Amino acid sequence: MPRKKLIKINEVNSFPNVFNLSENPTEKDFRSYFNNENKIVLEIGCGHGDYTYNLAQHFPDKNFIGMDVKGSRIHAGATSVLENKINNAAFLVGRAEKLNQVFENKSISEILIPFPDPHVRRKSENRRLVSEYFLKIYKEILTDEGKIHFKTDNDLLFDFSLNVISKLNLKIHFLVNDLQINDESDIYRSIQTRYEKHYRKDGRIIKYVCFGF
Repeated sequence: MPRKKLIKINEVNSFPNVFNLSENPTEKDFRSYFNNENKIVLEIGCGHGDYTYNLAQHFPDKNFIGMDVKGSRIHAGATSVLENKINNAAFLVGRAEKLNQVFENKSISEILIPFPDPHVRRKSENRRLVSEYFLKIYKEILTDEGKIHFKTDNDLLFDFSLNVISKLNLKIHFLVNDLQINDESDIYRSIQTRYEKHYRKDGRIIKYVCFGF
């Protein structure tokens, strides 16, 4: 493992705003950190944490948790949150398969899934974060009126998500096959992660759907 990456992992594990699934954190631990009972918004696959960071600034009355499997990725966002004293953002290192071991039933108000790995091979469908397998987990922790926000530049993955939504008869709140960069009608849609900026620079079309159970 490169030395810089190892340093980031060691540092991020010492941050007060970062929790690791290996240490079996619970929702109470996050509540204790936030020190309030505000709604919790969960970002799955948060990468460098810029989406979580920006949303926390826009919505001080909500708590945001960014989750990623790699602590070295989270390092940048967690550092920015601490340096700018943003008290309503935290991070979780781990896999989404274990979310229902951390959060209580009906405790998450919204779930954000921006640009996840498409896992293009058919045998890997269950690993897609919008598969039926993961949606069952989300349904446990999401409130009855909760929403899932999904962004991708991948046609195969977007079509897959729409097929799953249709199969499960889920409710679509908003759907767009070409999300325009000047769409400022909703903060969740208008904020761009560094991945989205890179994809747009390459001329890729961004797709977005917001849905619920």
